[in-house]
Amino acid sequence: MSKTWKKICIAAASVLAFVILLMILFIPVTGEYDDTDCWNQFEEFDIGSLDTVEVKGEDFKILQLTDLHYWMPHKASQTDDIVKTLVEQNQPDMIVLTGDTVFGPANTVYVPHVIKLMESFEIPWAIVYGNHDSEFKADKFWQGEKYEAAEHCLYHNGPYNIGGTGNYVVNLTKDGEPFYSLVMMDSNMYIEYDGKTEYGCFELGQVSWYEYMITNLQAHGYDKSMMFFHIPLVEYGIAFDEWEEGGFDESIGFGEKREEECNSPCNTGMFGMIKKLGSTTHTFCGHDHINNYSVEYQGVTLSYGLKSSTQLYHDEDMVGGTLITIDSDRNVTVEHKYLEV
Repeated sequence: MSKTWKKICIAAASVLAFVILLMILFIPVTGEYDDTDCWNQFEEFDIGSLDTVEVKGEDFKILQLTDLHYWMPHKASQTDDIVKTLVEQNQPDMIVLTGDTVFGPANTVYVPHVIKLMESFEIPWAIVYGNHDSEFKADKFWQGEKYEAAEHCLYHNGPYNIGGTGNYVVNLTKDGEPFYSLVMMDSNMYIEYDGKTEYGCFELGQVSWYEYMITNLQAHGYDKSMMFFHIPLVEYGIAFDEWEEGGFDESIGFGEKREEECNSPCNTGMFGMIKKLGSTTHTFCGHDHINNYSVEYQGVTLSYGLKSSTQLYHDEDMVGGTLITIDSDRNVTVEHKYLEV
């Protein structure tokens, strides 16, 4: 074979390899949704269909991890170490991941990676989606199939017709009696608003579903709840501004704001519903990597979780996890657990 033909063959092979790589990385992978899981407000409430975790000690400790952003191979092991250290130091009873756990076209690689890591702790764990988890290759349903199959994972795709994917509730019991409810919700990805692409918000169907769930949970003795989602509510910024105007009263808040809240410009009334029903005492989000404040606002504590990796942007003094402790009297303490990175 002549040198010219060898060069042509090598070039063709290189192009083919590049095309195959692009196909591997970017051709969408989709899962299937359960079209029988269709919610309507008139259906009978089945509390037995909800997962339940028994509180075994005096306190119940939840470790919130957020914005892990698994996508850079050279940082994956460091992120693993951060998570392992936080779990070892805080000994939580449960872990909740509040979105942007994976990122980029390698999400098909890192979803199984995250599952393997979380399962190694052998404790219950839950997850909600952020705006980046399903942006590229694998959609939420594909990811959801993997999460639902994990032994200790409490995730459910939830009703397909209310907006978002991964809206579900986990109940906590103590001595077999209702203790607290944990509401996991998908704050969605992006919306078109005033001619621009903006961050997502809860859809009206989700607000109605939340009302239905909380009202029925209250009727079954679960009168207190907390919520976990990714994108902050509009009220986060309002709460911080009022806290700042009041001189940063330490009795109602702590933490810092180092960037503007990247919430949706559209307010669909979730906080109004929270106030109306009087069940949800705390909300926890992520999304804004260098905000970590927690502020009580109109009787509800609005908290950012601490960014839990160095992948994508971060401040080195603002990396770790958030420990949420519910004591035997159902008082809630929120603490950020910082790590040196």
